This record gives sequence, structure tokens and C-alpha cells, in this order.
Amino acid sequence: MRNNGARLFRLRGLLFAALVYLLLDYPIRATGAFGFPAGVGIKNFLPFTGGIFLGPAGAAGCALGAAASGALAGTPKMEILAECLCALAAGLGSWLGWFSMHRDGNVRLERARDVGIFLALAALLSAACGGITAALLGGSLFLPTAGGYLSLGILTGLLACILMGGIFCVRPPLPPFCAFTEDIPVLLSPDSPDFDAVNEAIEERARALSIPLKRVFEVENCLEELYLRLQKKLPGAEVRGGIEMGATISMRICAEGKKANPFLREEGDDESDLAALKLLRHRALRASYAYGGGENRIHIVV
Repeated sequence: MRNNGARLFRLRGLLFAALVYLLLDYPIRATGAFGFPAGVGIKNFLPFTGGIFLGPAGAAGCALGAAASGALAGTPKMEILAECLCALAAGLGSWLGWFSMHRDGNVRLERARDVGIFLALAALLSAACGGITAALLGGSLFLPTAGGYLSLGILTGLLACILMGGIFCVRPPLPPFCAFTEDIPVLLSPDSPDFDAVNEAIEERARALSIPLKRVFEVENCLEELYLRLQKKLPGAEVRGGIEMGATISMRICAEGKKANPFLREEGDDESDLAALKLLRHRALRASYAYGGGENRIHIVV
């Protein structure tokens, strides 16, 4: 089941990246509104962002979008080939380069060091894209191509990565040499749910990061309310997961059993249940629920 889920995620990622690339590129390419080479445009940030957050599927999707856009606009085949190779190089290079420096799976650009790594990768890969284009189409295209990838990678790609990694806390696919590491593991057994230990770990980490106590209490309260709602729907279920703390706080938990969405109102909910549900919805910047493989998976960003 999990393999099927991973394949579906890759397929969706490929199609999504291809569609976004096509929509950003084809209208400009078809009208010829700008005098840039075919491989240069606002779409140049997508391989960086898509590569980091969608992995090889994102890089391949950008290449597919470039091929589709070029074919529809009647772009010469060598120009299409050069653009596809650039998309693959920038996408795969971003994915492997970023996670070789962040083997815990972190994509939070909150520190100057992380921003510097992104900028260095963008510069290196932009030069590589310029070299690919120059080798296939002529040396005069090196600077326009490298400049397009670098400028859009910084102006748009950096902002997109900050939003997706730091605000929405999207979890990307990782290379084989990486593994996700949560700041605080969560394991709550129905026999004796040890909230004190989890809360103590949250507060200790928050002090180290200078996170206000108000937000700490919000996270602790969300975790407790989610646990209680899951126990009501899935009596005796073990709740496990992890919490990542930074500018935003991301909490991912799961519980095995039948489908039980804790964010939905049930007929048997009393006033306290409805108050807890409203509290969860009010405090979460982003909340999502998914069910698959016999697992209820919840993600909340506070």
C-alpha cells in the first residue's frame, strides 16, 4: 500500500510540475511578447523549487512541461532539448545538492547559512544550464540562460522555498542517503499517555529557539485535543509522530485503525467536543488529514 502511495505521489508531482511549467511558459512563448531566448522566462525558478520539493518527479515534470510547451509553440527541436536538459540538471542538482547538506530532510531557510547554500546552488546550477545551452545552441546564449535561471531562482525560487518549507512545512521526498529527523518524537499510548514528557521536551526546545510560551501552549493544547478526539473515534489506538519547531511549528501524528478524521464534526459530539474542534481550527495555520494503508495521518502547522 505504501509503495502504491509513493508511486501515486511521484505521478502527481510529475504531472503537477509539467502543468505549472506549461501554463507559465506557453502563453509567453506562443505570443513572443518578450525577446528572450525560448529557454528563458519566469518558468526558470520551477526546476529549483520543484526539484527540492518533488524530487526527480519534479525535475522530470519540468522537462516534460518544457517539451510540451516547445512542441505546441513550434520551437526548434534542439532548443527544446537544451531546455529539457537544463530543467533536469537544475531540478536534480537542487534536490541532491540541498539534501547532501541537510540530511535530516529540513527545508527551512531560516538561517543565513541555509540561504547561502540555496544561493550557491542556484549560482552553480544556473552556470551549468548556461553551459548546456551554449554547448548545444551557441556560446552567445550562455549569459542570457545563466542569468535567467539565476535571477528567477533567487527572486522567485527562494521565496517559494521559504513559503513551502517554512510556512506550509511541506515534506519532500528524500534521496536514499537522507532520513527525516523530528525535533521531538511523539508516542502516546492509551494505557498511560505521557503528555508531561512530551510537553517538557516541547518547552525545552522552545526555550532554545526563543519561541514564545503562548505558541508553546497552543501546540501542547492542539496535541492533547487531537489525541482525545482520536481516542473517541478509535478507542485504544496508539498515537505516534513527531514535532518540528522553528519559525512555524509542524506536528505530524498518525493512528492506525478505521478512517477517523478528527477535524470533522460527528453526530455524537457534545459541546466540549465542538469547542475543542473550533479551537483546533482557530489555532492551526494549516491542517490536513489523509487516510491510507490503514493509517490516519494528521498534519498541523501552528
